[in-house]
Amino acid sequence: MIIDCHAHLDERALSIEDQIKKMDEEGIEKTALIARITETLEPDKSEFLLGVQRQMMNSNILRKIASLVSLTFYDSKGVLRPIWSYFTDDKKGYTKTIIPDNQSVASALEKFPERFLGWIFINPKVHSSPEDEIEKWRNTKGMIGIKVHPYWHQFPLRDLESTARRSEELNLPLLIHMGFGDQGDFKWLVETFPHLKIIFAHAGLPYYKSIWPLIQRHKYAYVDLSSAHLSENFTKKVVSILGADKCLFGTDSPYGITGEDGKYDYGHIKGWVDRLNISEEDREKILGKNFEEIIENSFS
Repeated sequence: MIIDCHAHLDERALSIEDQIKKMDEEGIEKTALIARITETLEPDKSEFLLGVQRQMMNSNILRKIASLVSLTFYDSKGVLRPIWSYFTDDKKGYTKTIIPDNQSVASALEKFPERFLGWIFINPKVHSSPEDEIEKWRNTKGMIGIKVHPYWHQFPLRDLESTARRSEELNLPLLIHMGFGDQGDFKWLVETFPHLKIIFAHAGLPYYKSIWPLIQRHKYAYVDLSSAHLSENFTKKVVSILGADKCLFGTDSPYGITGEDGKYDYGHIKGWVDRLNISEEDREKILGKNFEEIIENSFS
């Protein structure tokens, strides 16, 4: 079974019916959905900017500069500052979603239970009781884990203590997109919750090679290979270093990689995995088997 472990439900960019059609075209049987992350549709970043970000974040020295630059991206209301819009295909910029719409994902699971799984998206800055938000949605059929975004929502990782503890207790995986500094205290997370299954989004962005040794050592740590933040060559590097057992196929659909029809290209990242010089057994692990094992005890 091929499973996309990291995608978003944002019908402004891709209707759920079109999403299913594109999944069918690429032989993707299931997709794990996360609520949308912007109030105004997020524009694509330029290849130049993405390439520069990859190089900077994969360097212990340049990452410090990237961290300082990132502080200039958004204003206090979560709106992209005008100067950075020139590095996207939309000069209007965009606004972050602060309160995740978990209901939208729950509705998709109810409508298409055979095709979609769901992540419960938690923001501790607005969910005063993350445990209650988890409890509200975890019995929805198809909800399989918890998603958090310390970078997007600008909170220190230690604010996730109660969320991570409850995830560990319920044996629900935690999918995390880290930020810089205290938004990416991954050693604390792993050491404090040694039995928590953790998927570090986008190959461990923004730490990349700095976090990979920890992921190699820790039994329950993984990366997904989603988003245009990666490239085909970078994906080869990640898999060669971490091995197939630690890597999961994901897309970050419908953001970042579009086809000739102007909609998300579901075959792009899958093609990166298909062209890896690995055994078919390892390819199957990356494309779905690993994720099936991670979530096998998560289903309601």
